[in-house]
Amino acid sequence: MMARALQECPNAGELWAEAIFMETKPQRKTKSVDALKKCEHDPHVLLAVSKLFWSEHKFSKCRDWFNRTVKIDPDLGDAWAYFYKFELLHGTEQQQQEVIDRCISAEPTHGESWCRVSKNIQNWQFKTPEVLRAVVRELSIPI
Repeated sequence: MMARALQECPNAGELWAEAIFMETKPQRKTKSVDALKKCEHDPHVLLAVSKLFWSEHKFSKCRDWFNRTVKIDPDLGDAWAYFYKFELLHGTEQQQQEVIDRCISAEPTHGESWCRVSKNIQNWQFKTPEVLRAVVRELSIPI
């Protein structure tokens, strides 16, 4: 079904991002190259590539790709959340604070997990840092 969806919508970044992680581990790199050829400026594809490098323990490349993702679409809250989770696990306190500060100034409003948390009625008083931390608690580490 995914192959058919990609034929119907060849420039759909969210589909390509999902397709990368549907592949077996050895095939993911090839699929990510294909995705980047079709949608090189799509934040969902860039986020998927970031998570791919994270799963391969290529932390400096991962950090670079997270930076690319949030520069291309600073409004994508899920990208900020994954970036912050990555820095919590592999970065310094200074790097973590930098991500929080940049996220606050970007004021993201989009993303599947971001919207689920930010629009939850129980979180109505949450400001950007609280939403970021709540989303991070929901996210899993890429494997």
